[in-house]
Amino acid sequence: MADDRRLVTRTDLRRGLVVNALTKPINVVVPAAVAVAALLIGASWLIVVAVAVYAVLAVLTFFDEGEAEKVGKRVYGDRGGREKRLDVRTLAPPIAQQVQAARDCEVRIKDTIQHSNLSFAEVDGEVDSLVRAVELIAQRAERIYDYLATQDLAAIDGRLAQLQGSADPSAQAIVKALGEQRAALTDLQGQLTRFYSQIEQLVASLGTVNSQLVRMSVASEEEDQAELAEQVRGLREQVDALSAGMKEAYGRAPDTPEVAAPPS
Repeated sequence: MADDRRLVTRTDLRRGLVVNALTKPINVVVPAAVAVAALLIGASWLIVVAVAVYAVLAVLTFFDEGEAEKVGKRVYGDRGGREKRLDVRTLAPPIAQQVQAARDCEVRIKDTIQHSNLSFAEVDGEVDSLVRAVELIAQRAERIYDYLATQDLAAIDGRLAQLQGSADPSAQAIVKALGEQRAALTDLQGQLTRFYSQIEQLVASLGTVNSQLVRMSVASEEEDQAELAEQVRGLREQVDALSAGMKEAYGRAPDTPEVAAPPS
Protein backbone atom coordinates (compact mmCIF):
# COMPACT_ATOMS: atom_id res chain seq x y z
CA MET A 1 0.00 0.00 0.00
CA ALA A 2 0.97 3.62 -0.33
CA ASP A 3 1.71 3.72 3.37
CA ASP A 4 4.44 1.12 2.72
CA ARG A 5 3.41 -1.11 5.59
CA ARG A 6 4.74 -4.59 5.01
CA LEU A 7 2.17 -7.30 4.54
CA VAL A 8 2.53 -10.20 6.92
CA THR A 9 2.67 -13.48 5.01
CA ARG A 10 2.14 -17.09 6.01
CA THR A 11 5.93 -17.52 5.76
CA ASP A 12 6.41 -14.73 8.32
CA LEU A 13 4.00 -16.42 10.72
CA ARG A 14 5.57 -19.84 10.24
CA ARG A 15 9.03 -18.38 10.81
CA GLY A 16 7.79 -16.76 14.02
CA LEU A 17 6.39 -20.09 15.24
CA VAL A 18 9.68 -21.88 14.52
CA VAL A 19 11.79 -19.23 16.26
CA ASN A 20 9.45 -19.27 19.25
CA ALA A 21 9.61 -23.07 19.49
CA LEU A 22 13.41 -23.12 19.28
CA THR A 23 14.06 -20.29 21.72
CA LYS A 24 11.34 -20.68 24.35
CA PRO A 25 13.23 -20.64 27.68
CA ILE A 26 11.86 -23.89 29.07
CA ASN A 27 12.65 -25.66 25.79
CA VAL A 28 16.28 -24.56 26.10
CA VAL A 29 16.80 -24.79 29.87
CA VAL A 30 15.58 -28.36 30.41
CA PRO A 31 17.72 -30.01 27.68
CA ALA A 32 20.67 -27.84 28.72
CA ALA A 33 20.35 -29.08 32.30
CA VAL A 34 20.31 -32.68 31.07
CA ALA A 35 23.40 -32.01 28.92
CA VAL A 36 25.26 -30.42 31.86
CA ALA A 37 24.39 -33.40 34.04
CA ALA A 38 25.67 -35.72 31.32
CA LEU A 39 29.01 -33.93 31.29
CA LEU A 40 29.29 -33.89 35.08
CA ILE A 41 28.64 -37.58 35.56
CA GLY A 42 30.30 -38.69 32.35
CA ALA A 43 27.14 -40.23 30.89
CA SER A 44 27.46 -39.37 27.21
CA TRP A 45 24.22 -41.17 26.37
CA LEU A 46 22.38 -38.39 28.25
CA ILE A 47 23.47 -35.98 25.51
CA VAL A 48 21.27 -37.93 23.12
CA VAL A 49 18.44 -37.72 25.64
CA ALA A 50 18.95 -33.94 25.92
CA VAL A 51 18.73 -33.55 22.13
CA ALA A 52 15.58 -35.69 22.03
CA VAL A 53 13.97 -33.70 24.86
CA TYR A 54 14.77 -30.44 23.07
CA ALA A 55 13.23 -31.72 19.82
CA VAL A 56 10.09 -32.95 21.55
CA LEU A 57 9.57 -29.72 23.49
CA ALA A 58 10.11 -27.64 20.33
CA VAL A 59 7.57 -29.67 18.36
CA LEU A 60 5.01 -29.49 21.16
CA THR A 61 5.48 -25.72 21.36
CA PHE A 62 5.20 -25.30 17.58
CA PHE A 63 1.80 -27.02 17.49
CA ASP A 64 0.47 -25.53 20.74
CA GLU A 65 -2.61 -23.37 20.01
CA GLY A 66 -1.93 -20.98 22.86
CA GLU A 67 1.63 -20.39 21.68
CA ALA A 68 0.40 -19.91 18.10
CA GLU A 69 -2.01 -17.23 19.25
CA LYS A 70 0.72 -15.38 21.15
CA VAL A 71 3.11 -15.56 18.21
CA GLY A 72 0.38 -14.38 15.84
CA LYS A 73 -0.25 -11.30 17.95
CA ARG A 74 3.46 -10.57 18.10
CA VAL A 75 4.01 -11.03 14.35
CA TYR A 76 1.01 -9.02 13.26
CA GLY A 77 1.52 -6.55 16.08
CA ASP A 78 -0.91 -5.74 18.87
CA ARG A 79 -1.61 -2.45 17.13
CA GLY A 80 -4.77 -1.63 19.00
CA GLY A 81 -2.81 -0.17 21.92
CA ARG A 82 -0.18 1.61 19.82
CA GLU A 83 -2.09 3.21 16.95
CA LYS A 84 -4.82 5.76 17.21
CA ARG A 85 -7.83 4.67 15.19
CA LEU A 86 -9.44 6.95 12.66
CA ASP A 87 -12.31 9.05 14.00
CA VAL A 88 -15.12 8.47 11.50
CA ARG A 89 -16.73 11.72 12.63
CA THR A 90 -14.04 13.54 10.68
CA LEU A 91 -15.20 11.92 7.43
CA ALA A 92 -17.95 12.86 5.04
CA PRO A 93 -21.11 10.79 5.72
CA PRO A 94 -20.85 8.44 2.69
CA ILE A 95 -17.20 7.67 3.46
CA ALA A 96 -17.78 7.33 7.21
CA GLN A 97 -20.58 4.86 6.48
CA GLN A 98 -18.20 2.63 4.50
CA VAL A 99 -15.53 2.69 7.20
CA GLN A 100 -18.02 1.97 9.98
CA ALA A 101 -19.46 -0.95 8.04
CA ALA A 102 -15.96 -2.48 7.74
CA ARG A 103 -15.36 -1.91 11.46
CA ASP A 104 -18.66 -3.54 12.36
CA CYS A 105 -17.61 -6.62 10.38
CA GLU A 106 -14.29 -6.65 12.19
CA VAL A 107 -16.06 -6.58 15.57
CA ARG A 108 -18.30 -9.50 14.57
CA ILE A 109 -15.31 -11.52 13.34
CA LYS A 110 -13.34 -10.86 16.53
CA ASP A 111 -16.38 -11.88 18.58
CA THR A 112 -16.59 -15.15 16.63
CA ILE A 113 -12.87 -15.80 17.19
CA GLN A 114 -13.10 -14.95 20.89
CA HIS A 115 -15.93 -17.43 21.44
CA SER A 116 -14.25 -20.18 19.42
CA ASN A 117 -12.26 -23.02 20.93
CA LEU A 118 -9.83 -22.74 18.02
CA SER A 119 -6.97 -20.30 17.48
CA PHE A 120 -7.55 -18.09 14.45
CA ALA A 121 -4.59 -15.77 15.05
CA GLU A 122 -3.64 -15.57 11.38
CA VAL A 123 -7.15 -14.65 10.24
CA ASP A 124 -7.50 -12.20 13.12
CA GLY A 125 -4.27 -10.46 12.15
CA GLU A 126 -5.21 -10.25 8.48
CA VAL A 127 -8.65 -8.80 9.25
CA ASP A 128 -7.03 -6.21 11.51
CA SER A 129 -4.59 -5.22 8.73
CA LEU A 130 -7.40 -5.06 6.19
CA VAL A 131 -9.66 -2.78 8.23
CA ARG A 132 -6.76 -0.47 9.03
CA ALA A 133 -6.00 -0.32 5.30
CA VAL A 134 -9.62 0.70 4.75
CA GLU A 135 -9.20 3.47 7.30
CA LEU A 136 -6.10 4.74 5.50
CA ILE A 137 -7.70 4.71 2.07
CA ALA A 138 -10.76 6.43 3.54
CA GLN A 139 -8.56 9.40 4.43
CA ARG A 140 -7.44 9.56 0.81
CA ALA A 141 -11.05 9.29 -0.34
CA GLU A 142 -11.94 12.14 2.02
CA ARG A 143 -9.37 14.40 0.36
CA ILE A 144 -10.85 13.63 -3.04
CA TYR A 145 -14.37 14.18 -1.71
CA ASP A 146 -13.42 17.53 -0.22
CA TYR A 147 -11.62 18.63 -3.38
CA LEU A 148 -14.53 17.69 -5.64
CA ALA A 149 -16.83 19.69 -3.37
CA THR A 150 -14.88 22.83 -4.32
CA GLN A 151 -15.16 22.19 -8.07
CA ASP A 152 -18.07 23.13 -10.36
CA LEU A 153 -18.18 20.73 -13.28
CA ALA A 154 -21.31 22.38 -14.67
CA ALA A 155 -19.53 25.74 -14.78
CA ILE A 156 -16.62 24.17 -16.66
CA ASP A 157 -19.01 22.63 -19.18
CA GLY A 158 -20.76 25.98 -19.57
CA ARG A 159 -17.50 27.80 -20.23
CA LEU A 160 -16.41 25.13 -22.72
CA ALA A 161 -19.69 25.56 -24.59
CA GLN A 162 -19.07 29.31 -24.80
CA LEU A 163 -15.56 28.93 -26.18
CA GLN A 164 -16.17 26.09 -28.61
CA GLY A 165 -15.77 27.19 -32.23
CA SER A 166 -13.80 30.31 -31.38
CA ALA A 167 -10.87 31.03 -33.70
CA ASP A 168 -9.05 33.04 -31.05
CA PRO A 169 -5.79 31.20 -30.15
CA SER A 170 -6.12 32.26 -26.52
CA ALA A 171 -9.62 30.80 -26.42
CA GLN A 172 -8.34 27.49 -27.78
CA ALA A 173 -5.70 27.42 -25.07
CA ILE A 174 -8.40 27.92 -22.46
CA VAL A 175 -10.50 25.17 -24.03
CA LYS A 176 -7.52 22.81 -23.84
CA ALA A 177 -6.85 23.66 -20.19
CA LEU A 178 -10.52 23.33 -19.24
CA GLY A 179 -10.75 20.01 -21.08
CA GLU A 180 -7.80 18.66 -19.12
CA GLN A 181 -9.32 19.92 -15.87
CA ARG A 182 -12.64 18.28 -16.69
CA ALA A 183 -10.93 14.96 -17.49
CA ALA A 184 -9.03 15.05 -14.20
CA LEU A 185 -12.20 15.80 -12.23
CA THR A 186 -14.07 13.00 -13.99
CA ASP A 187 -11.21 10.62 -13.17
CA LEU A 188 -11.34 11.62 -9.50
CA GLN A 189 -15.11 11.11 -9.38
CA GLY A 190 -14.61 7.68 -10.93
CA GLN A 191 -12.03 6.79 -8.27
CA LEU A 192 -14.40 7.87 -5.52
CA THR A 193 -17.21 5.80 -7.03
CA ARG A 194 -14.90 2.79 -7.19
CA PHE A 195 -14.01 3.34 -3.54
CA TYR A 196 -17.68 3.14 -2.53
CA SER A 197 -18.38 0.02 -4.58
CA GLN A 198 -15.19 -1.83 -3.65
CA ILE A 199 -15.55 -1.21 0.08
CA GLU A 200 -19.16 -2.37 -0.11
CA GLN A 201 -17.98 -5.55 -1.84
CA LEU A 202 -15.23 -5.94 0.78
CA VAL A 203 -17.74 -5.69 3.63
CA ALA A 204 -19.84 -8.41 2.01
CA SER A 205 -16.73 -10.59 1.68
CA LEU A 206 -15.91 -10.07 5.37
CA GLY A 207 -19.41 -11.24 6.20
CA THR A 208 -18.63 -14.44 4.29
CA VAL A 209 -15.35 -14.79 6.20
CA ASN A 210 -17.25 -14.57 9.48
CA SER A 211 -19.68 -17.25 8.32
CA GLN A 212 -16.78 -19.52 7.43
CA LEU A 213 -15.20 -18.93 10.84
CA VAL A 214 -18.45 -19.92 12.53
CA ARG A 215 -18.60 -23.09 10.43
CA MET A 216 -14.98 -23.95 11.18
CA SER A 217 -15.51 -23.33 14.90
CA VAL A 218 -18.53 -25.63 15.03
CA ALA A 219 -16.81 -28.34 12.98
CA SER A 220 -13.38 -27.84 14.64
CA GLU A 221 -11.76 -27.39 11.22
CA GLU A 222 -8.78 -25.18 12.06
CA GLU A 223 -6.77 -26.52 9.11
CA ASP A 224 -8.69 -24.22 6.72
CA GLN A 225 -7.45 -21.10 8.54
CA ALA A 226 -4.47 -20.51 6.22
CA GLU A 227 -6.68 -20.52 3.14
CA LEU A 228 -9.16 -18.14 4.79
CA ALA A 229 -6.34 -15.79 5.84
CA GLU A 230 -5.10 -15.82 2.26
CA GLN A 231 -8.55 -14.70 1.08
CA VAL A 232 -8.49 -11.76 3.48
CA ARG A 233 -4.95 -10.91 2.37
CA GLY A 234 -6.24 -10.82 -1.21
CA LEU A 235 -8.86 -8.27 -0.16
CA ARG A 236 -6.10 -6.16 1.39
CA GLU A 237 -4.16 -6.23 -1.88
CA GLN A 238 -7.26 -4.99 -3.72
CA VAL A 239 -7.51 -2.08 -1.30
CA ASP A 240 -3.81 -1.34 -1.85
CA ALA A 241 -4.34 -1.19 -5.61
CA LEU A 242 -7.35 1.10 -5.24
CA SER A 243 -5.40 3.40 -2.94
CA ALA A 244 -2.56 3.67 -5.46
CA GLY A 245 -5.05 4.56 -8.21
CA MET A 246 -6.65 7.23 -6.05
CA LYS A 247 -3.30 8.82 -5.26
CA GLU A 248 -2.34 8.89 -8.93
CA ALA A 249 -5.66 10.43 -9.97
CA TYR A 250 -5.46 13.02 -7.21
CA GLY A 251 -1.96 13.99 -8.33
CA ARG A 252 -3.19 14.61 -11.89
CA ALA A 253 -5.93 16.99 -10.76
CA PRO A 254 -5.05 20.69 -11.07
CA ASP A 255 -4.46 22.81 -7.97
CA THR A 256 -4.62 19.93 -5.50
CA PRO A 257 -2.33 19.79 -2.46
CA GLU A 258 0.13 16.94 -2.47
CA VAL A 259 -1.16 13.73 -0.95
CA ALA A 260 1.46 12.36 1.39
CA ALA A 261 1.51 8.69 2.22
CA PRO A 262 -0.17 8.03 5.59
CA PRO A 263 2.31 7.27 8.38
CA SER A 264 3.24 3.63 8.72
